Parts: sequence; C-alpha cells; structure tokens
Amino acid sequence: MPRHPIQKKRAVFPDPIYNSVTVHMLVNRVMKNGKKSLAYKIVYNTLKNIGTTTEKNPVEVFEIALENVMPKVEVQPRRRAGTVQMVPSILRSLDRGQATALRWILDSCEKKSAKSMVVKLQTEILDAYEKKGNAMKKKEELHKLAVSNAMYSKRPQIILNAVAQV
Repeated sequence: MPRHPIQKKRAVFPDPIYNSVTVHMLVNRVMKNGKKSLAYKIVYNTLKNIGTTTEKNPVEVFEIALENVMPKVEVQPRRRAGTVQMVPSILRSLDRGQATALRWILDSCEKKSAKSMVVKLQTEILDAYEKKGNAMKKKEELHKLAVSNAMYSKRPQIILNAVAQV
C-alpha cells in the first residue's frame, strides 16, 4: 500500500478561442504571478503570428512542434550499490511527455534575449516545428543519455527500440 494516497488528475479544460487543451496547458505554463490575462495575450499573439507566417492552422503547427520535442524516454537517478546510476524508462503517459516538452520550449524561450516573449515563443515553436532549436537539442541529449545508460534498465532492448523510432 502506498504511503501517500493516489492523487486524482485534475482535468484541464480547453481554452476559449482555439478550443484546445494543449494551448490551455501552454497558457498555464506561461503565466507568472497569477496574471492569466497577460499569459493569454502572449500565447494568442504568438499563435496569430505563427498563423500568418506559416499560413497554416497555428494550433496544428504548435501540436506538431510539441510532438517533435516530446521525449520517448525519461532518465531517473537510482542509487544502487553505493553509486548513482541514471536508469532510463519509457514514458507511457502522454501528459508527462507533453509537460516535459512544454517545459523545454519555455526554458529555451527564457534563455533567449533582447526580444519580447511573443517573438521568443514564436521562434522556438517554429524551430521545434522544423525539428531544430534548443528544445530539440535537449530531447536529443536525453535520448543519447538513455541509450548510453540502457544497460541499467530491466529491458534495455525496449529502451533502444523506443529511441530508434524517433
């Protein structure tokens, strides 16, 4: 029996304009100090700019970019025989992969300088859509780490197959 009760997953409702749950997740991650109206302005201006530059549906572009950045495996430190080993495991939950991808995209946005947040977020989403940029580098580094430490997992071949499918 677990020490802590199992937490129920809180339902995230779709955003009012694009009717997309992933856009609402992005708004919640962009929000700072509880200023949700400012986060909505940033995200909606970004999506509008993406729509004008690519001439495609901006929500589809964003979701494809999120899929491109989403990792297939995760690496967790485990203490075994007095040493800390990085043990890879497959991400079975779609939500955990999306949360990681959103975090990587926003972290790489904050590292850029001398631009507004709208422009930084737009360039990072377009870079992820084209499979380049800092968030994609983070994914590739994680997959390399998982391949190099696959021997520590219970089933290393499954880890190698999951990374090879990318």
